[in-house]
Amino acid sequence: MRIMIIGEPGALPETLARYREDHRPVKIHTFPSVEAAEPRLEDLAPDLILLDWRVSGARAFLERNRRRPFGLVVIGPPLSAADLVDMVRRGALDFLLAPDHPDEVFACLLRAAAAVQERRRSAGMADRLRRQLQQLSALYEVGQAMTASLRLEEILPLIVDTAIHLTGAEEGGVWLMGEDGEALYLHVHRSRLPEPLGGASGVPERVAVADSLLGRAVRTGRPILLGPGAHPLDTGILVRSLLYVPLRAQGQILGVLGVINRFSTSPFSEDDVHALTMLGDQAAVAIEKARLFEAIRAAKSRLEAILQGIEEPVLVTDFEENLLLINRSARQHLGLGAAAVGRPLRAVLAHEELLALFDRKPPLGQTVRQEVAFPNRLTFQASLTAVEGVGYVVVMQDITYLKELDRIKSEFVSIVSHDVRTPLTTIRGYVSLLPRVGPLNPRQQEFVERVERAMQTIVELLNNLLDLSRLESGYALAMELCALPEILDEAVQIIRPQAESKGHTLVLEIPPDLPPVDGDPRRLEQVFLNLLSNAVKYTPPGGRIIVRAREQDGYIAVQVIDTGVGIPPADLPHIFSKFYRIRREGEATEGTGLGLAIVKSIVERHGGRVWAESEVGKGSTFTVLLPCRAGPPPRLEPGARRQEPSG
Repeated sequence: MRIMIIGEPGALPETLARYREDHRPVKIHTFPSVEAAEPRLEDLAPDLILLDWRVSGARAFLERNRRRPFGLVVIGPPLSAADLVDMVRRGALDFLLAPDHPDEVFACLLRAAAAVQERRRSAGMADRLRRQLQQLSALYEVGQAMTASLRLEEILPLIVDTAIHLTGAEEGGVWLMGEDGEALYLHVHRSRLPEPLGGASGVPERVAVADSLLGRAVRTGRPILLGPGAHPLDTGILVRSLLYVPLRAQGQILGVLGVINRFSTSPFSEDDVHALTMLGDQAAVAIEKARLFEAIRAAKSRLEAILQGIEEPVLVTDFEENLLLINRSARQHLGLGAAAVGRPLRAVLAHEELLALFDRKPPLGQTVRQEVAFPNRLTFQASLTAVEGVGYVVVMQDITYLKELDRIKSEFVSIVSHDVRTPLTTIRGYVSLLPRVGPLNPRQQEFVERVERAMQTIVELLNNLLDLSRLESGYALAMELCALPEILDEAVQIIRPQAESKGHTLVLEIPPDLPPVDGDPRRLEQVFLNLLSNAVKYTPPGGRIIVRAREQDGYIAVQVIDTGVGIPPADLPHIFSKFYRIRREGEATEGTGLGLAIVKSIVERHGGRVWAESEVGKGSTFTVLLPCRAGPPPRLEPGARRQEPSG
């Protein structure tokens, strides 16, 4: 115990000498005045000060040093009660008013020593708590800073500087795992020491995981703590103390955060281990987030580079229709600037047809298509696909040239059809007059009948061509409020003789409360006659044909179901195309290949849709969806082997 006496010591030194013999060693320093003693407080570091209250400046000395880590005991003659209270308020721990009595001196020393020990213990706890609070505050601040940044070159120096600050270390560094997982690479090194002592010399740029102390933190997943002492590391560095903690995120170790002392003998404590581990956990999350951001940014840059090089307009939105990407071609055609990215699509785009495409919103992995016209007389085929994890992707292909070719072809077909009908009518008239010239022998009669059948086929083809040309050219329909039950019943009655001639069962299932539709009755009847005719033609004798209608959400779905030969999967996508005919082995190909194309055109002119589902050997189902009020038809989930006609 180190004791400082200020003032007249009297017999205290002899009494304290006896205390030293009976208890523990005591080192005594005596000073005659406060002025002489106070400058020596730092280097002597006394545990107990015995202060004579009679010396000049005693009360001020008590006031100045009341919070220092030593005990203050007042000695001297007895004091008044008021003086005792004043001394206590100024910091006196105890009073020794009979300094010549050994028992009282010993008892006072024991009380003071216990009080000083308790005071120092409380002060140590307070210091530790204060340091922990400072560490937590620093961790919170660095956590906020790391959260605000997504760049490794900003995050890593901040992590190392904070590690040095939290632990009071001389140096710190962060090593990150290489792609092969076999080595750690130094990314940032910081030092509080002056050059060259604190330089990066001796700090390894690459450390193998398998046979190094740094790698042990990776292999074990636990902190590594060394000190105090002199520790030569496998990297050639001599350190007094060392602390490594692994950087772990989502169960994977990304690297190691470390601090060392090369010259300071101060060891790292368990509090330092805890604080650095917490910092390491925060750092690992920030590093992983920064890496993910960099990977996403790089992928986005590559995707944008690809998109900008594509001639077709492309735009991408999320599932809330916020614009994510738009390439140069799309910006030019839609009149959008780079500032449109990130904004809601409907706030920056006024193209009604394109917005109507987004209204259709296909299920994940599926695509909807629609022709989109632009003011510069360009026409695009727009395809909208729902991509999981991304949103909606629209790709537009320029079909202006194809549309123009189709228009020219339609005009050509119309002209040719009209020009062919005139001589064909003449030929047909003369053929019909041949029997009047004179009797025909059986061979001649057979030839005449063949000519008439061929001319009938040509007339049917020409009629279909003209019909399709009128529909595609926008020929006005005679729209009126139609009762579908009457139209369907009429079509069934017309086709029934053909069905009965092949032994088919023809069933009509229509609810009595089916709502009316807006349509052209003659054209709608043409649709169902065409579908029924195909069902009769391609169903083996004794089959079953059902015409069924139902109302659903303001739309009417009409189905023609047969038990026929079915449509092969390879043919199903093309059956609504012009001139497409299914070729079956061993069977003659019948028809003009225009019937279903006409059906598709009529249905679409009525604002509806038509599709087919089929299975070879079991039959086919053709579904026509017609609106019974204004608005687009609903999106129905496609079934197996279902095919809608493409544009």
